[in-house]
Amino acid sequence: MSGLKLPSLNSWLYNDVSENADKQYRHSLIREQNKSEDKEAILKELKPLVQRAHDDTRFKLREFLRDTLDPLEEWDEDIDPANGYPEMLDLTTLKGYFGEFFSGLVAENFSPFGEENWRVPIFSFRFHETAFDQLEMYRQTGTMKKATYGRTGDDCLAFVLKGDSIEKILFLEAKCTAKYNLNMIADAHTKISSANQKPVELSRLITALKAYQGNEEAEIWITALRKLFLAKNGFERYDCVSYVCGQFPKSPKSKLSWISREDPHANYLGERKLEAVEIQITNVDELVKEMYGKEE
Repeated sequence: MSGLKLPSLNSWLYNDVSENADKQYRHSLIREQNKSEDKEAILKELKPLVQRAHDDTRFKLREFLRDTLDPLEEWDEDIDPANGYPEMLDLTTLKGYFGEFFSGLVAENFSPFGEENWRVPIFSFRFHETAFDQLEMYRQTGTMKKATYGRTGDDCLAFVLKGDSIEKILFLEAKCTAKYNLNMIADAHTKISSANQKPVELSRLITALKAYQGNEEAEIWITALRKLFLAKNGFERYDCVSYVCGQFPKSPKSKLSWISREDPHANYLGERKLEAVEIQITNVDELVKEMYGKEE
């Protein structure tokens, strides 16, 4: 279970929201405060959240050898199927993971569309099979490929629950880059325009949550997601592009953001409510390495 609330984020990041006239498009510009000591303290709180987001995947990687249901069990590094996950993967893959994680962090802490009750029940990192194949090859040979193909499905999903029913679905298309990338922004808006009203990976989310059966919160999510799968109405889809970028516009007085603050991107064809969240953070590559404990 994710649990991404972090009240101290406001000491590091501030959010400037703009909304167009018809209230169908919002732009959130999230930037760092100029207090390095606050950032250092927040990152110490953030790193355990990043690691915890991947605990489900470690649990899954060890499942075939497990004789106990204790998720906190200890493993000998020499035989641990999760050894090296995810820090041994290439930096591009880790930036993809961090982008997905940060989109969930945005959902729970920065209220997209003014909704304060978005919750991310679980991340889908456990379904990145190409990465797991590379880790097993590394475990056996000591060599690791330089690039890992991404997985299919939704980057991140957040929901608003009422009882055991889902009223709102937030589709999050996540990108993370050290430098401004026009094509990455365009691709995100193309992907978030998909026509489906419900997530394509509802069944995968339920499968992941079933590993935690007996946990009251997991049981509520399983029920809610099953009901959503069967539902024909009674819910609404919202679209969000989350773009973490380590490069700021050179002329902040004339241009604050890489993504338009006034109008949706030309590639967005979803005809739904859209929010573009632009997170401008310095030294993205170093930040990702720190969060994942990746060595040079």
